[in-house]
Amino acid sequence: MQNFFAEPISLSDSFSLTSRAVLSPMEGIMNRNFFFDAARSLGLIDSWMPPFLGVSHHAVPSSRALRKHLAHYFDSGIPLTVQLLGNDADSLVETSVRLWEYGVRSVNLNFACPSRTVLHSGSGGALLKEPAKAAGLIGAIRRRLPSLCLSAKLRSGFLSDRETAELVRRFCDSGVSWLLFHFRTVRENYEAVDRGEALKRICTAVSSAGDVPVFGNGDVLSAEDAHRMRQESGCAGVAVGRGFLKNPFLLEEIRGAMPEPQMRKSFLEKLFHCGEDASGHGRHDFYIECIKMAYGPESEEFLCAIRNRAEFYSSKKRFPV
Repeated sequence: MQNFFAEPISLSDSFSLTSRAVLSPMEGIMNRNFFFDAARSLGLIDSWMPPFLGVSHHAVPSSRALRKHLAHYFDSGIPLTVQLLGNDADSLVETSVRLWEYGVRSVNLNFACPSRTVLHSGSGGALLKEPAKAAGLIGAIRRRLPSLCLSAKLRSGFLSDRETAELVRRFCDSGVSWLLFHFRTVRENYEAVDRGEALKRICTAVSSAGDVPVFGNGDVLSAEDAHRMRQESGCAGVAVGRGFLKNPFLLEEIRGAMPEPQMRKSFLEKLFHCGEDASGHGRHDFYIECIKMAYGPESEEFLCAIRNRAEFYSSKKRFPV
């Protein structure tokens, strides 16, 4: 019997996913081309949603800028979802139109980001305080692009998870094709939430969404976490965040594969090779951070990478992992 998460899912007439275990966009990580290249070359991903593209009032990205920003992912041929963040309907609609004209068939609106800067701008999670406005943004895009696969990422509420049912119903009634649901509220940010409580919130989202598929998000750190989330909530799929950095083969394991233990080292080596053409210390620091996430801050691999940082910058030798 096929693993549930290995099954494809059609989310609209214009867009499908190859499997039901996907990466949730991570700022500062998934907008690095060499991270994408490393993950794709080892078959760790079968779809991609890079971090949000900010769309300001009367500042719609040009078609040329969008193509330049997305070409590396778009040209790969794997299903691409472009996440947008903003609070101006006209700008979001026009950006979505330009994406559609480029060939992008899946757009996600970010109503989940808890960053203070984003909240202060009235975007991201701040829009959960204004359900009618958030739903209006969805509706405006849907009316202009009826064939677009349009989704939303949201949290269980701004202040309380009691907001979940209303938010989900409004979003579904406004025309979303599917939902990416993070169980924490915006106020909770990334605080610990009891596992049972988290699953209860996802259940509420799933039941309130009706026939609209809901992908659960938050604290999926193992295949067991994913299957329990599916079993107890009935979610249509899961989205993995930082658990992927700790275990780059997590999506594969959720789909039923059994990677060899040494493959984690292979990923880190591939990640560094794919980044060799990049420039600046930021690339090397990012690589070290991946070693830290994969092996832990007390590991010999991480400590060895730190010891060799200065030597690397002067000699251009590779970090041992």
